[in-house]
Amino acid sequence: MSRQTLLTVRNLKKKFSSDIKYNMYYGILDLIYDSFGVKVNQKKLRANEFWALNDVSFDFKEGEILGIVGSNGSGKTTLMRVLSKIYPLEMGTIKGKSGQKIIPIFALRSGMMPLFTGRENIFIKGAMYGMSKAEIKEQMAFIEEFSELGKHLDSPFGNYSSGMKARLGFAVALSTKPDVFIIDEALAVGDSVFKAKCYDYLKDYVKQPGKGVLFVSNNIRKILKVATRVLVMDNGNLIYNSEDITASLNFYISHCLRDLEEGKKQKMLLKIQNYDM
Repeated sequence: MSRQTLLTVRNLKKKFSSDIKYNMYYGILDLIYDSFGVKVNQKKLRANEFWALNDVSFDFKEGEILGIVGSNGSGKTTLMRVLSKIYPLEMGTIKGKSGQKIIPIFALRSGMMPLFTGRENIFIKGAMYGMSKAEIKEQMAFIEEFSELGKHLDSPFGNYSSGMKARLGFAVALSTKPDVFIIDEALAVGDSVFKAKCYDYLKDYVKQPGKGVLFVSNNIRKILKVATRVLVMDNGNLIYNSEDITASLNFYISHCLRDLEEGKKQKMLLKIQNYDM
């Protein structure tokens, strides 16, 4: 039985300037050109520009937890932000289902007010995700149960530990129940029991028709536990794509160590596997 495609990504390109002054200058220049209907050759790099994404293409299907890994600066976070429409699409295409709901989970505590109670912050965070007051009330029991904060929900959010804040932020995000979750290192905080609960929830979630998760992380142990397929990014390019999770992560580590002599590379690979896997 074939699975439906949730996202079709083709020839995605995104460029930035390595100098903030040039970045501002080019941004203003592009706005001026656009206002006069002048087309700019986006395929050409200008001074101090570089490709953060360079011709990235892949399909994302229902039932998948697609792990995306890469060293710092590889383009994985830029890719997630373009897919989430946080960054505008410059070149390439992204096609999804009609009416598809995509929720990015990047900064769990963003927008939450320290002087308000946890319960009041549920309404604030839910509204940020586009939920109505009625929808938030309908999901309140789920948020209470999943966060396991009990009486603390009626205490000031600023008094919460980092783990408690993560519990509440993630519970609100999950209550949105979208077609696609985009998660960028959102599970980096919180205790081990809560993390395991989140992983189990995501695994069950994608078993529903039309659901999928894009999961960005450099933590190999996390990817091994949750991913059904892995994409490896490097310098804005997609360099590996496989459902063999262990092979994908071995490729990723070996690629990071590619400048080492072979004997040293194998020793370092074993050391990383022992620590992180």
